[in-house]
Amino acid sequence: MIIELGHYALVLALATCLVVSILPVIGARRGDAAMMAVGTAGTYAMFMLVAFSFAALTYGYVFSDFSVQNVFENSHSLKPMIYKVSGVWGNHEGSMLLWVLILTLFSTMVAFFGTNLPDRLKANVLAVQAWITTAFTLFILLTSNPFIRLSPIPAEGQDLNPVLQDVGLAIHPPLLYLGYVGFSVCFSFAIAALMDGRIDAAWARWVRPWTLAAWVFLTAGIAMGSYWAYYELGWGGWWFWDPVENASFMPWLAGTALLHSALVMEKRDALKIWTVLLGIIAFSLSLLGTFLVRSGVLTSVHAFANDPTRGVFILGILVIFIGGAFTLFALRAPMLKAGGLFQPISREGALVLNNLILTVSTASVLIGTLYPLFLETLTGEKISVGPPFFNITFGLLIIPLLLAIPFGGGVALTEFGMR
Repeated sequence: MIIELGHYALVLALATCLVVSILPVIGARRGDAAMMAVGTAGTYAMFMLVAFSFAALTYGYVFSDFSVQNVFENSHSLKPMIYKVSGVWGNHEGSMLLWVLILTLFSTMVAFFGTNLPDRLKANVLAVQAWITTAFTLFILLTSNPFIRLSPIPAEGQDLNPVLQDVGLAIHPPLLYLGYVGFSVCFSFAIAALMDGRIDAAWARWVRPWTLAAWVFLTAGIAMGSYWAYYELGWGGWWFWDPVENASFMPWLAGTALLHSALVMEKRDALKIWTVLLGIIAFSLSLLGTFLVRSGVLTSVHAFANDPTRGVFILGILVIFIGGAFTLFALRAPMLKAGGLFQPISREGALVLNNLILTVSTASVLIGTLYPLFLETLTGEKISVGPPFFNITFGLLIIPLLLAIPFGGGVALTEFGMR
């Protein structure tokens, strides 16, 4: 019964997402405070419903309910409790439910801590968050339902992949998702600013804490995953340039650039358009990483799934959100007022230099990761781009970054410490 209630709660969460996706935006355009307030109340409801759904699935794992296909395929009655619980997200379906749970958690935090935000901006941000939540909740219900029942009920489960039964892997995915999904808030603020056609230093001040939180979680998640790969898989190095590792590294690089850019914008009211663009890029790369891990287009020890149907669905999400965001940016960016100026040889100039190097580094990793896929799609030829390419290209770019860090990075740390 609890499993069915969890499934039903997820359906109700989808219905709530649709309401929050529409009414606050209309209220923001009309200046209707009541309609804008729906965003806050609806966001709280979304989180509670998804949290209940996740708790119901966790209940199935903790009490070894093998009538649930997801539990049967990824758990065993004799497993230690830590691996029963981590088994919830040690598979594609459960990990996507965790993804949506964290997404609604961040939305709820914006609703709760955003009391100082202008009502119009807050309503639009929560609506954009609800758009993303709607897409991924629909993805779970249509292609990755974790609540499917089995009949007859198996006597025992198949157990979780032994490689995943590790303390590091119990912690790694939640940290990584907190980083991935945390950048959705930056994305939502960027889209909301473009919808309003107005952005200022106050916007950067609101975005910066969310960027920092996402960056810290993603850093911890990458470090934990790298350590696990080092001692568990015996790759012989801390970073293997595996395509799925790159998928998490790219939003980290873009997020680091976004932090630098937001600091310059907050202090000098400069780099407005560039900061908005980085907010879009950081989360777009997070979505791209989700697609690469779950579509089956890449072969990796990290990959969760190889179902083409799921891959096509996530690709559709990418096209809608990334394509829509860049289209909106192209239409509205020329209308934004240019920011202030600063001297090239200055603290802000050092931050901008770091910013540019990080952006080019991100592009080099992106090209090396996706080029084999494009080549195979266009010509049928299969090639691999491995450590030699990344060590040379990324290594040459990282040297000037290391030289600039004492100036730009030091300024960034000073600014964060002072606030």
